[in-house]
Amino acid sequence: MTEGPDNEQWKAMLRAVLGNEAAENIIKSMEEQGFDPSAMGMLPTGAGAPDFGMVLNQLRSMLAGDPDGPVDWTLAERVARETLTRSGADQLTNGEAAEAKDRLTLASMWLDSVTAVEPVYGPLQAWTRLDWVAHAQSTFRRLTEPVAANLGHAFSSAMQQQISQLPEELRGLMSGQASQMMMRMMASVAGMQYGAALADLAQHCLGSTDIGLPLVEGATAALVPTNIADFGEDLEVDLSEVALYVAVREQAHARLFAHHSWLRAYLLDTVAAWARDIRIDMDAVEEQIRGIDIAHMSEAPDLDLTDVFSPAPTEAQEAVLTQLETILALIEGWVSVVTEAAVADHLPEAARLSEMFIRRRATGSPAETTFGNLVGLELTPRRVREAAEFWRRAGEKGMAERDHLWSHPDLLPDSDDLDNPTDHLEESDSELESEIDSLIADIFAAEDAGRAPEGPHEPSPGERDPEDDKDTER
Repeated sequence: MTEGPDNEQWKAMLRAVLGNEAAENIIKSMEEQGFDPSAMGMLPTGAGAPDFGMVLNQLRSMLAGDPDGPVDWTLAERVARETLTRSGADQLTNGEAAEAKDRLTLASMWLDSVTAVEPVYGPLQAWTRLDWVAHAQSTFRRLTEPVAANLGHAFSSAMQQQISQLPEELRGLMSGQASQMMMRMMASVAGMQYGAALADLAQHCLGSTDIGLPLVEGATAALVPTNIADFGEDLEVDLSEVALYVAVREQAHARLFAHHSWLRAYLLDTVAAWARDIRIDMDAVEEQIRGIDIAHMSEAPDLDLTDVFSPAPTEAQEAVLTQLETILALIEGWVSVVTEAAVADHLPEAARLSEMFIRRRATGSPAETTFGNLVGLELTPRRVREAAEFWRRAGEKGMAERDHLWSHPDLLPDSDDLDNPTDHLEESDSELESEIDSLIADIFAAEDAGRAPEGPHEPSPGERDPEDDKDTER
């Protein structure tokens, strides 16, 4: 091992991190093998090299304790808020907030005549972009954390592979710390990227359900007036019409999620199932690992996590993806149908707005693209028009019968049924009639069997009371 200030710094770093005795044993073994850390690029040199004290502090930071989880959520929230603040955080006046809530109230009144699903019972809200982050981050965390955990394990495994190429003594030292260091670093990387994504979503989402997923818990409906104004700026439609149309869509989504609790859990669990089983391209991960600068290990390196998802899903994931696309299409199709009906007599540009939103959902909004990049999953419902047609046909028998299909997942059509909606609806009617016939048959069978009516039995004249026999036995 060559002598010089760079290697003296490396030795000092080992002593500071490991203690003198352990460090000297490692240094001695490295010298005997002619190992030169600077030659491997493990310690930066030259005029642009960072200060040794800074490098040492960074290493100590990386070695200090276990990460709290796969994502540094404190960092994520800070990045989101700072990003929004730098771009000029929006503010709502009392008048603007009241106007948004009035639109949600009016939207709910319009929906009362076109759907049997009851109104939401929670508060109606108007949010700034910062408010959106505060309300949505809990569900956002639930949806994205499984992917971050998978990525953390993949990067840790790749780091171990790199460590295995070091000399034996240094390999023994580093292998015990590499996983911890990598997990902490990946938590920071994910924190920064997820924070940036939260900020991007907060700048594009028009309400609480804009990506087709219920990002807010509870029975509430909310609008983000700043984003609605930005969205409607180039539409050549009066902004009040755009805002009312968005309010009706938000209320329709909110009703569906609030009164069919299985639906929210089903959606979130399906996305989580996809995320847990997501496949990672280890070649891409190893390429990213080779670009990490050990002198800045405590800083989040510039990693592009969107490039590490394997493009070919497993068979199980294909099934999950089909389920997710179908349920998202059914939700969007139902919302489109009831929204069209609710606004038809109130908004002059109703037809134009309806078509525009169908195209927007079918091609993927900016918010959907942002979220999809984080979990390697497209949330664009590809069969919105087929789903909308299904709900129109279901509505021919009445809105109560149509909306009853949401009461249980087994009543909804699958992907194949969207190709033949009439067959599915007739089958559903047949099953319902069969259940009713079976129930009536059970009632008549019970009556034919002479089942005793409910209530106390009064003995007829001359009939012995069983209670008298019990008294005699006593």
